[in-house]
Amino acid sequence: MESSHWPLILIEGVLVFGGALAFGWWQLRSVKRDRERLLAERERQRVQDERESRRESAQPLEGPPKDH
Repeated sequence: MESSHWPLILIEGVLVFGGALAFGWWQLRSVKRDRERLLAERERQRVQDERESRRESAQPLEGPPKDH
């Protein structure tokens, strides 16, 4: 192999390695966003469930049937 090809090989290696790093970073970023979105959705659902349970407990209970 001639030494004149080394710069091209080095550039290709850097591009491939950099591309793999960029792809990995992008995937981890996507996982982090998905996890944050899921946690936010769970928190919203928990708050909504708490509101509904408070609303149900605040309603008066039905008494015994009235005689007509």
